[in-house]
Amino acid sequence: MNLPEGLIVVGYAKVSAASAAHNTHRLFSLCLLVDPGTGRVLAADATAETTVVRRWVADLLLGADLTADPAPLLATVERNYLGQGAGAIRQAITDAWRRYARHREE
Repeated sequence: MNLPEGLIVVGYAKVSAASAAHNTHRLFSLCLLVDPGTGRVLAADATAETTVVRRWVADLLLGADLTADPAPLLATVERNYLGQGAGAIRQAITDAWRRYARHREE
């Protein structure tokens, strides 16, 4: 079996009960395909309810460096995502960054 190059890094967050997504998803999941040599995000997907949000999250994270501080990305979500899911998106990003940092320490 010929697996593609890359590392899968997943981040999770609880979905707010006030969010429309809460009816179908209890957790917001963020899945990143990361270049293990550079820490750069090659592809991203999320369990957002709408295609627009899934694409927005993917575009936000494409090319991001998981070895860098995620604060600018978190600030972008805070500034530009005006919905109940903003907290879950920020938390999932933080969780993915933390998982990647633990992997690098091992």
